[in-house]
Amino acid sequence: MTSDATSGSGSDPDREDLSADESPDHDRGEHGAPDDSLPGSVAGDADRHGKRHRPGGHHGSGWYPLARSGFIEYDRVLFFSDAVMAIAVTLLAVDLRVPMRPIRTAELLSNDINSLFGFGISFAVIGLFWLGHHGIFRYITAFDRPLVGLNLLFLGTIAFLPYPTDVLSRPSSDAGAVIFYAICAGAAGLAEAAIWLYATRAGSGLADPSVSQVRLKITLRTARIPAVFLASIPIALVAPSAAQYFWIMILITGIAINRLVPRHASE
Repeated sequence: MTSDATSGSGSDPDREDLSADESPDHDRGEHGAPDDSLPGSVAGDADRHGKRHRPGGHHGSGWYPLARSGFIEYDRVLFFSDAVMAIAVTLLAVDLRVPMRPIRTAELLSNDINSLFGFGISFAVIGLFWLGHHGIFRYITAFDRPLVGLNLLFLGTIAFLPYPTDVLSRPSSDAGAVIFYAICAGAAGLAEAAIWLYATRAGSGLADPSVSQVRLKITLRTARIPAVFLASIPIALVAPSAAQYFWIMILITGIAINRLVPRHASE
């Protein structure tokens, strides 16, 4: 979820510290500059008129036109994605309620320990997915219709997470609650991995050319989240609490991937 905890060097496992030469062009603002290499000089036309909101940014033919970085069609997808994840995090807090009757603080916190624990888990999980989503779209520079559909599928799994969080937070939660949460969170991880693999496949035209330098590393970082959640399911059948602590492996594997996988592993 890239998909983290900070590594020993203080770096973020889901955000590569790239120099100016290693960063994707669109991170340095170069996609906003005139680009006569695009058919019809669409990007150049947008820059000359200074209107990001004007229709354009499309490149391609048939059923799947592209909405490229630097145009409002591309930006709207990312803004919508951020909004859905922000609302999902907000809904986690809405479920934390203080009773109207008089109650001691210690008793209140003791009664709500499961809810607070569930909130902490899901806040971290959604935060990891947001970091991963932010990281992969440093390299994905265009959307086509199938990619928009995959992104919506991912957002649907994120928007649903407050429900399994509520199930997990109930005092009577059992192995079924842990397994249900792991399945839901794992599905979100698989959807995010599908976005990355689809957009960075050979010949897609949806990613910056520099993606070849980091594709393997980001693929591993993205895949580790659903892998850990799915691996926790058999553990939950025996020890539900142990399965929840096993999810810490997401952070540990993120640090391990950062240290062990070459930074410029071209495929």
